[in-house]
This record gives sequence, structure tokens and C-alpha cells, in this order.
Amino acid sequence: MNKVPSKSETPSNPGNKYRVTSLDKALSILELVIDQGRDLSITEISQKLGMVKGTVHRVLSTLVARKFVQQNSRTRMYGLGVRTLEIGMDSKRERFLRTVMAPFLMELYEICGETVNAAVWEHNGIRYIYRLESEALLRISTTAGARFPGYCAATGKILLSYFSNEDIRQIYSLNTSFKKHTKNTIANIDELIQEIEKVRVRKVAFDDEEALVGVYCVGAPILNSKGECVAAISISAPKDRVTAETSKTFANLVSETAAKISSSLSGI
Repeated sequence: MNKVPSKSETPSNPGNKYRVTSLDKALSILELVIDQGRDLSITEISQKLGMVKGTVHRVLSTLVARKFVQQNSRTRMYGLGVRTLEIGMDSKRERFLRTVMAPFLMELYEICGETVNAAVWEHNGIRYIYRLESEALLRISTTAGARFPGYCAATGKILLSYFSNEDIRQIYSLNTSFKKHTKNTIANIDELIQEIEKVRVRKVAFDDEEALVGVYCVGAPILNSKGECVAAISISAPKDRVTAETSKTFANLVSETAAKISSSLSGI
């Protein structure tokens, strides 16, 4: 097997004098896993990068702790972790996504008369990338660009439903991950997993005063041509305006709109 020189072993030159060796090795391992497109063993990584196994193990331990790499509990091999899943929605793709969604979200907004949102997954939470606020006197005011924890928002639950349960447990591995925003906020990982299992079945998610007191929200997924969830959309309204029938109507409307947007997407 031909040895692929480690970047840390390349000849020194003036441009390399500020290189951080440990960081260089970590990035080399990440690049290798990305390029190979599969899980790798310590032996494979060591051979392909020309690194000592002990060094590879130490670097991987750090990457696993920071969730950029994860180890398969059955095969003991290493693959990309949940943090790398957050890297991928660049500004160009995001602008394209907003452009595609805009006419459909405007139509939804005109039909339901309530606040309409679109969000993406970012830094273990959601970030709103599009928002149309209700013109009613009592309305939900949150600007595009605002961030919320994923576990207590309808759009967040939708996006989380496309992660595995193992990934979700890694994301919320600390007890401090669950901050109580209202009395209805999900309080622990087991409760969250149970909720996400329901979301996977019904393909819609609800936030019944979990993120904000007095706010009810219904969300649905936006899928690309590969079936990957690239965003989530939702309808938000004051809880006082939402009856059981209204909630059902919102769920149908947001699901229909999400399906239309998903059908119109290609190449994202």
C-alpha cells in the first residue's frame, strides 16, 4: 500500500512556520474521512496518512470529544460526527433556498393570516432565514436571523427528526443542554427522543408554548431531491387564537406548502 504523506510531514518552508502541528493532523484526518466517504479504522488512517497509531488515537479522541468525529460502537471504526453535519448550508445555497421558498411562503401567509417562518439547523439550534409576520394586532415578532434551541421549537423538532437518535443524544449529551423556557419545555433527552419519534411518523411538529409563553407553532420539513431535510417551515400564532381545529388546519397547510417547496427543489 502506498503511503500518503501526512501534511505534517511535508518539507518545511517559510510559509509553514506558523503551522500548528496538532491542528494540521486533526484536519488531515477529517479531510481523509470526508474524501473516503466511509468509516475508517485507526490502522487505515495511520497507513494512509503516515501517522503513528498512538498519535492517530489521541487526535481522534479529541475529535470525538468535540463531536466532529464519532466512533461506531459495533465496528469501532470512525466516521464524521454531528458537528460536521452543521457545516454545509453556505450562503449561496441559502439564498437559493430562500428564493425558491418565497412565493410558496407568501401564499401560505395569505391563506393562514399568521406568522410564517423558515429555519435551518445551525450550532445545535435553529436559525430563522425567512419570516413573514402577521398583520394582526396580536402577533409573533421574531426577526429573520434569530436563533432558538432546537428541542423546543417546531422547526427544530422537524430538523432533529432527520438526525439519528444516537446523533441527537450526542448533541444533547450534557444535562445543561435543556433550559426550561416555559413550563411546557422538554426537560430531558428521553422526553425529546419520544417526541422526535412522533414527529418522524406524522411528518409535522408542534410547539405548544414550549419556546415562548403564549405562542403555538406547527412545522414541516423541506426536502431536497435526495430526501435530505435542508430546512423547516412553520406557522406561528398566539395560543389564544389556536383551537384544535385550527391546529389541524395549520398542520395541513404547512405540510402542503412544504411538499410544494420540496417538489420544486433540485440540486440543493
